[in-house]
Amino acid sequence: MRIYITSSFLLLALTACVQPVNNTAKVVPENAVSMRGELAREARINNQQAFSPASVTEHYRHTPVITLDQYARNLVHELMANHHRVEEQAMVAVTDLAFIDTDLQQGSVFTNHLSEAIIYDLHLFGVPVLDFKVTDYIRVTEKGDFVLSRDFSELSAELPIKYVVTGTATHHRAGIMLNARLIQIDSKRVISAARTFVPAAVYNAILQQHSDATLKLKQG
Repeated sequence: MRIYITSSFLLLALTACVQPVNNTAKVVPENAVSMRGELAREARINNQQAFSPASVTEHYRHTPVITLDQYARNLVHELMANHHRVEEQAMVAVTDLAFIDTDLQQGSVFTNHLSEAIIYDLHLFGVPVLDFKVTDYIRVTEKGDFVLSRDFSELSAELPIKYVVTGTATHHRAGIMLNARLIQIDSKRVISAARTFVPAAVYNAILQQHSDATLKLKQG
């Protein structure tokens, strides 16, 4: 008899578990209603602030921005399509891409940054890059400690460079056209070539940053 009663209780418990959910209206607590109203009010405020200048600035601060590095990577990927023609472990140097409407002897903050980005991506490809701007010593000054220099007299006259990445840049109304090439020094042979187009917004962003930094250094 005791076993029968226990089984009955188990049967009733299982039956209760499979009963359909009661669809009658539930009583919502007053604090839940006020919470919903507060959330709706905050949503309206957020929508109004979404178009304020400060919020737009904050948006771009947290949004990935396409930089010149992306276009430098495009050039390197295309140049390395013919990488099998380059002698393994042969040193490669990277120079500035000069604007085509100059005497090809003028660099800029744009071309400087581009060459640095190309060096970075060549290194990722495993290409042995030689930095010819490195001196034979570390210059210790009050402004900092440096090993790089643009003074020719401080640099080595002879370096084991076999190939060089160079090219030209052309101004366009919508941006800058870049033509890069990998050249074998001794024969002047073009091993590979690459081309990409940098939008004006990316180009102007670099120049604007440089201009702002220059203005900050001026004294009244």
